[in-house]
Amino acid sequence: MILPPAALLAATAWSLLLIAVRKYEFGAAQYRYLVWNLALAWIPMLFALLLVAAYRLRRSALELVALGGAWLLFLPNAPYILTDFIHLGPDHRMYDTLLVGSFAFTGLALGFVSLLLVQLVVTRAGGALLGWAVALGSLFFASVGIYLGRIIRLNSWDAVQRPHRLLQLARLRLEDPFGNRYLIGFVILFCCFLTLAYAGFYGFTALVASVRADDRPGG
Repeated sequence: MILPPAALLAATAWSLLLIAVRKYEFGAAQYRYLVWNLALAWIPMLFALLLVAAYRLRRSALELVALGGAWLLFLPNAPYILTDFIHLGPDHRMYDTLLVGSFAFTGLALGFVSLLLVQLVVTRAGGALLGWAVALGSLFFASVGIYLGRIIRLNSWDAVQRPHRLLQLARLRLEDPFGNRYLIGFVILFCCFLTLAYAGFYGFTALVASVRADDRPGG
């Protein structure tokens, strides 16, 4: 069982509604950037759906890897919205917490559903062990990507537009891998959080799928 697209669309619509209500009630266009961030969070979901379709159509391994690489590149955009809580201002904090929380929850759900789709494809192609290795590795990569986006202020497009900047940062870290304790702590903590949250999400979907299988005639 995977969260249906209708639920993700409804969560997106709810988040946009909260933005519209805030502007109407308080006369401010604050938090408009959340709309753009949520649009970016949909990109890995779209790539995951393309990957599933390509796998079902038995496309070449090169095409599957290319789609998987594009998905991984944009995956950090989905959980990234969790860090937008730092923008909460002193006014209307109760409403704004619900607002940012709605966007963050939707982005995280989009990321986890896309990850589950990719994991299922990898599991069918290479086995459960490889599937979990890809899932855990992707969560680690997403944590690094969130750090680069929030602290260094890079984004997924920079991998294409400014690859030299990423290579420069990678070289600095390889030369002194333990030189940035803040980076290490941020990535470890965020990766642990995402891993625990995804494990809960994965377990819930497996439980629902098991219950549905038992309810079928002859199950």
